[in-house]
Amino acid sequence: MAKSLFTKGRAYDKTIEDCLTEFLDEKAALNKSKATLIGYEEAVNKWIDYLIASNRSQVAKDVDVGYVLAFSQHHLNEGMKSTTLNHYLRSIRAFLYWGMDKQYIPSFKVKLAAEQEVVKMTYSDEDCMKLLVKPRKNDSFVVWRTWAIINWVLATGNRANTICSIKIGDVNFGKRELYINNTKNNKASILPLSTALANVLQEYIKTWLYNFGPGDWLFPSSTTADQLTVNALKHSLRRYNLDHEVELTSIHAFRHTFARNWIRNTGDVFRLQKILGHSTLEMTRRYVNMFSEDLKEGYEVYSPLDRLKKNSSRAQQIKKKEP
Repeated sequence: MAKSLFTKGRAYDKTIEDCLTEFLDEKAALNKSKATLIGYEEAVNKWIDYLIASNRSQVAKDVDVGYVLAFSQHHLNEGMKSTTLNHYLRSIRAFLYWGMDKQYIPSFKVKLAAEQEVVKMTYSDEDCMKLLVKPRKNDSFVVWRTWAIINWVLATGNRANTICSIKIGDVNFGKRELYINNTKNNKASILPLSTALANVLQEYIKTWLYNFGPGDWLFPSSTTADQLTVNALKHSLRRYNLDHEVELTSIHAFRHTFARNWIRNTGDVFRLQKILGHSTLEMTRRYVNMFSEDLKEGYEVYSPLDRLKKNSSRAQQIKKKEP
């Protein structure tokens, strides 16, 4: 019997790095942002580096929960904060769950490290009032732009990247709508344009951007009119705040301030989730827990029981007065 020229080869064992390449290619094809792809790559490569250093198998099918727990324990022992570790673990978890769906990696649950909740820094009402004072006519464009941005984020809670990507045409004064196209989760949204913000933007545009069109940046660079960078925004905000005798100079703290005031005013948490662009209620609930003390202010005004009791008492008093 003649011997066949062909023999069946062994199944190729896909490595973790092979999986990562395929994972990143697929996410890029799904139009994930560059920042998201970089985050995935950095986190998974950090995990792979640990696995190599600890002489663990690089074959995807050999991965189990111990691969993740050992990585977490190692970095916690090295002094890494749990919040930083979880930043990496979220990206690693996304990669591993993708691999499990593809059946490259056995199924198991990836748990995050327990975190000590830290109260987010926010601007006081007094600080906000200082920062919201309208600039003088002879103030520079940067001062006016920073003033308009502070008004914007206190009205929308937008992140810095989103603020820098807003164009004049994204503001619809007629319909009183804001079109938010650049978000962390790549989901566009439409937010209401409040009267206060509309007035600020109209004066800002009339004063400085009267020759600009709908396709131009709403908050452009002061030197080239190109898109403002997040770094330049942070620098101008720092100067602006310090000039107004406000020590806190964080752009993200305005987002926390927006969330805090929304909760203080008993705003709907589901609407807050949509406005802040959270994919799940988990982060939104963190804000509620963080600022729970503020919920006590005026609680009886909004409490259904207290309102019903007051209405009932008022109705009984009226009934007693009736002849």
